[in-house]
Amino acid sequence: MFDFGGVLITSIHHQLGKVAATHGVDLGVMKSVLMGPATSGDHPWQRAERGEIAVAEIQGMLDPWAEAAGLRLRGDEIDAVMLPGQYERVERMHDRVVELRRVGYTTGLLTNTFSEFRPTMKRDVDFSAFDAVIESFAVGSRKPERRIYEATEEALGATGGAIAYLDDFDENLAVPRERGWRTILVDDHDAALVELGSLLRP
Repeated sequence: MFDFGGVLITSIHHQLGKVAATHGVDLGVMKSVLMGPATSGDHPWQRAERGEIAVAEIQGMLDPWAEAAGLRLRGDEIDAVMLPGQYERVERMHDRVVELRRVGYTTGLLTNTFSEFRPTMKRDVDFSAFDAVIESFAVGSRKPERRIYEATEEALGATGGAIAYLDDFDENLAVPRERGWRTILVDDHDAALVELGSLLRP
């Protein structure tokens, strides 16, 4: 199982970092304001990932989080983060997915995303390379909430150590570890591919 952002494409931290720099704040602060805390709750970005609200509604609902961080938002921050052309497909990771499926592994995409972003995802990544695609907005649950991992197991017809999962946010790996999945934190794509090769070696 592969995450999308930060695994199959470069990390959203690039966009967030540019927005943070315009406000003179740390990347972590801006991530918390625009995307919410690591724990899942009622932040508008997280609600949009569960399909509860539209992406267009996020910006107008951010004031409480901005005020708590001592920030005054301009009103274009979400548009700046979502601006096309700010990330690249990680070709060696995508090639690995294709190769794994070719030799008989079941492959899957497990991602927090918005329904509005699906056409862009399908443009940037070949969905036919995956046996299963699990998207937060379609499930009504987002990582790290337990339900999306249950939905993944149901889609795969597999549980526990039969599943290997790569994600770039450590908080998204805690529940899979509890469920016995083999997990890889991706902060370097080449190192993650080496680790994946070791996991799959008989």
